[in-house]
Amino acid sequence: MKWLKQWWQRYCRWVDDNGLNGGQCRSCVPLDERAQIALDKKSQDKLGD
Repeated sequence: MKWLKQWWQRYCRWVDDNGLNGGQCRSCVPLDERAQIALDKKSQDKLGD
């Protein structure tokens, strides 16, 4: 069990070092500019309602 904990810590460090940690979502992929604009517009539309 010790090896699993060590592997998990190493994996978490790797995720953080590569900027893949987006909160609780470990498989996040950075969004391209168009996707980010669409999400921003969608969230602004919800705030306007």
